[in-house]
Amino acid sequence: MQNFALFGPSEKHSVPQGGFCISVFAILEDSGKILFVKPKAHPRWEEEWAPNWRIYSLEQLAKEFGRWRFPAAYVKEGESPENTLERIMHDELGVKEYAITSEKLFNFYEPSSRYPDKYHWDYCFVYKVRTQIRPDLMPWFNQIEYIDPSTLSPTDLGSGQGEILRHLSKV
Repeated sequence: MQNFALFGPSEKHSVPQGGFCISVFAILEDSGKILFVKPKAHPRWEEEWAPNWRIYSLEQLAKEFGRWRFPAAYVKEGESPENTLERIMHDELGVKEYAITSEKLFNFYEPSSRYPDKYHWDYCFVYKVRTQIRPDLMPWFNQIEYIDPSTLSPTDLGSGQGEILRHLSKV
């Protein structure tokens, strides 16, 4: 019998054995450049934005801290993607006033980097956001910078965010 990607306590429903994530990404643009951040060790990552880091090795975390990321977070249970975006903008970036200019939903079903021979499924809500406020360097960032995305490769980004970079022109 075929399992469907539905949730529930039934043998007819399943989550891929490599996991399933629902995430929100904020794309802030300024003069053709996109806002990217480099995280640094801070409890807010594991508590609020990247709870998967709780199970990362020190080596994996070091890689995350050395790579660029879009401002992003996982959707919490019961939270709408728009509420997650608000959490990213307010809590992660310190930006209280913004407008959504476009939104897209991407999903990727690919081999898991964590679980060999298993597949992982990502649902990614990607919002282009306009604001007059330039985010400050917060205590959970090593760097924050507007970068021409054409100068980055997918491997320059952490946590599989390279797929979003590849599809950025579609947002």
